[in-house]
Amino acid sequence: MKINKAIIYTFLGLALCACTNDAPSSALKVTMNVPVAKAGEPVSFKISGDADNIMFYSGEPGHEYNLRDRLYSDNDLVVDFVSYTDQSTGIHPNFQMLMSHDFDGVYTPEHVAAATWDDVTSLFTLPSVTGQNTPSGEVSLKNYIGDNKDGLVYFAFRYYDLDGTPVKNRWVVRSINITKVSPEGGRAQIADIKTAGWKNVILGGSNQWTLPGSQLLATGNTTSSDKDMWAVSAGFNICKAEPSTGIVLKNIATEVDHFEYTYDTPGEYEAVFASSSVWFNSENSSVTTVTVKVTE
Repeated sequence: MKINKAIIYTFLGLALCACTNDAPSSALKVTMNVPVAKAGEPVSFKISGDADNIMFYSGEPGHEYNLRDRLYSDNDLVVDFVSYTDQSTGIHPNFQMLMSHDFDGVYTPEHVAAATWDDVTSLFTLPSVTGQNTPSGEVSLKNYIGDNKDGLVYFAFRYYDLDGTPVKNRWVVRSINITKVSPEGGRAQIADIKTAGWKNVILGGSNQWTLPGSQLLATGNTTSSDKDMWAVSAGFNICKAEPSTGIVLKNIATEVDHFEYTYDTPGEYEAVFASSSVWFNSENSSVTTVTVKVTE
C-alpha cells in the first residue's frame, strides 16, 4: 500500500503547530442585563471570552466559590421533637433525651453503659399534662458535639423505672428533626424519626421500645418493674461540611454567550464565573466576580 507523503507531512505540521500553541486566555467579561434583579425573576448574564471551561457559583448558601473545597466547618446542631404521654397515674420523670460523642457504635448494654451520655432533657419542653402532643422547641446542642471533627454524635431516648413501681405512664416520640446549620446559616436535615437508625438496647428489665418507624413508643406495664430501655440512634458527623457546588456552563465541546439564573431571596450575592483553558502544553484560569443585588 502506498502512503501519500503529502498527507503525512500535513499531519506532522498540524501536530507541530499544536505543540507550539498556548491555551487561549480564560479571562471573561460578564455583564448583567439589569442593574438590580428582582427575587423570583431570571437574571441574564452576558458572557464574552475564549475560555474552554466555565463554572458558575451563584453566591447563595451552598453555592459559594470560596467554600468549594471546604471539608469541615463550625456547624451548629439543632434538634426538635414532639413527645406525648398518657396514663391515669399522671406524669412521672422517667423519660430522658441523651447525647453522646464518645459512644463507639456497638449497640450492647455494656458499650452503651461505658459511654458518656449528656442528659439534655431539661433543654427541651416536655408535656406538662397527659394526652397532648407537645413540641419540644428547637434547641442548639452545639456545646455537646465534642472536639473531634471526624467524630460522630449519637442520640438516645431513655425510658426507665428503677424504683420498683410496676406502673408508669407511657411515652411516645411522635417526630424528631436533627438539623445541621452551617456558619453561613445554611440548613441541612440529617435525620428524622424514620431515618435516624434507632436500635433497642436494654440495660434493665425485659421491656424495649417499639420502633415501627413512624414513632418511638415506650410503655409501662403491671408485670415488670426496674425497666431501663434505650432507643439509640445511628451516629452523625456534625462538623463535616458539604462543599459548595456550582453549575457547569461550558466545556471545551460547547459554547455559551449568555446565562440566566433566578435568585429567590432578596439580598446581595457575589456571583462567580470560574473559567479555565487547559491544553496539554499550557493552562490558565480566571475568576470573574459580579455583585448581584436582589430586591423583593
